[in-house]
Amino acid sequence: MTEDIHIRSDRPEVHLGDEFFLSVAMRVLRRADRVGEGIAYVLAVDDSWSMEIKADSHTDEFADPDNPRDTSRKDVAETGVRELLAALPPHAHVEVITFAQRAGLRFSGAVGELRRKGRWNGNVETERGWTNIEDALRRAYSELGRQRAASRRVVLLSDGLPNFGETDPHQLARIARDASARGLHTDVIGIGAGADYGLLEGLAPTGMTAHVSSRATAAEKMKEITASFAAFGRDVAAGSAELSLEISPHFQVVDVYQLDPVRRRLDGVVSDGGGRRPGKVRLSLGAVGTGDAGQLRYVLKMRAPDRASNGQLVVAKASGRIGSGPDARELATAKVEVCTVDNPHAQILHLEYGREIAAAELEREINDRVATAGSAREQELIYEEGLERARQIPDPVLVDAFLQAAGGLRDGMQPKDVANESRATSSRSSTRSKPEWFQDIRVEMPDEIRQRRRQQSLDDDDDDDEPYGGAYPGGGSYGTGGSYGTGDHGASGGDPYRSDAYRGGSDTVEHGVADAPTEPPSPGQGWS
Repeated sequence: MTEDIHIRSDRPEVHLGDEFFLSVAMRVLRRADRVGEGIAYVLAVDDSWSMEIKADSHTDEFADPDNPRDTSRKDVAETGVRELLAALPPHAHVEVITFAQRAGLRFSGAVGELRRKGRWNGNVETERGWTNIEDALRRAYSELGRQRAASRRVVLLSDGLPNFGETDPHQLARIARDASARGLHTDVIGIGAGADYGLLEGLAPTGMTAHVSSRATAAEKMKEITASFAAFGRDVAAGSAELSLEISPHFQVVDVYQLDPVRRRLDGVVSDGGGRRPGKVRLSLGAVGTGDAGQLRYVLKMRAPDRASNGQLVVAKASGRIGSGPDARELATAKVEVCTVDNPHAQILHLEYGREIAAAELEREINDRVATAGSAREQELIYEEGLERARQIPDPVLVDAFLQAAGGLRDGMQPKDVANESRATSSRSSTRSKPEWFQDIRVEMPDEIRQRRRQQSLDDDDDDDEPYGGAYPGGGSYGTGGSYGTGDHGASGGDPYRSDAYRGGSDTVEHGVADAPTEPPSPGQGWS
């Protein structure tokens, strides 16, 4: 039977209190899995004066309109728009918005029609001294919300900071988040040193972020980026999707990372159960594409309890859906189990999970340090340090990003442009060439080692005043077999979190929550 959700631990046994990793992804979706049809895009293109700066300028020199060899940022943006249109079906719906002081709709119709037209009007000159990203977003979402397509995306291209309308990055990010909740997703492309990559990244909570730096190859880079954006939007299986993980109260979620199609740490997605109730991790996936390139993948950094178990414990259960409304499709629930053992040399089967998280944390650290560095030389030294550490992981994506960043600074590029490019490049990761990461790996362990570990766990239990398996009368626990909260709760609506279910606490439970954390149960008590 094909699993809807792949959830794997990097090891079958975890040493007491150790950190370990869970990989979570939906299965690769195919055309037959599609929920709805149709493609609709809104392309929001910055038309402020700064877009006339030369695409390869390190000093904000304006392009000469009479020199055909001078390419402006605006030319680069238009090149990207045409590349994206070339990759979309001719019948797909597209709208072009340009924005400066205000946003205006310049085209609405089929992709094929815009290809033939080739041009669109822009803002009047008196408006072009301003950049109103808020108006661009609101106008784009208003237009896109009228479309009933399964794939609905805004691509925003800008080279500057918002200086008209709403300028607070958090408020602009909220506008984008509210839109994503309605199935309207945003991809952003920053151009040149003036672009605020951090702000633009906040506009793409369920989308992709890229940056085109001030290089002679800017137009070619833009083509590469927009072609990949178009491929993702064109091959959407569902316009929205989400995953929900219920975490055993015995285990702690340390951090959550998205690894594909972009690499980033996710904040605000964990609801901690405090060791008494199950924790929750909610992941809004946005649109999900078909094929390997459309698969979204996450890794959770976990911490094991500090006591050994008698057998397998369920760490997490994953459920989810694709699509929304009456056409939504529920995904079959999956779970992952581990043993907790007193063995610091417990075998790790998937070392790559840890390497991926090490790369994500290194990326964040280096980029944060660069942002506060006092000089270009200091930034260069930080990138060189990151380069050597990325080689040790190893992570070729980070190696390339940091190598290019250090070289850009030596070539005289503006430090902010280099930092934007590095953040955008290093956030791209790929596990597409390693499908075996989601395959079960059968490990043959000598019988005597297995027996010794089992006996060691039993001996540890015998040393305690109360046996490890006695924590949950009636079987309400996160072990194997049964179901969470069985016993009195399942039969008569009793509280599975009553005080007698937890050792080490008082007999008083306020609002149904015990005052002491749970301890790992015996196998045979818990989820099925």
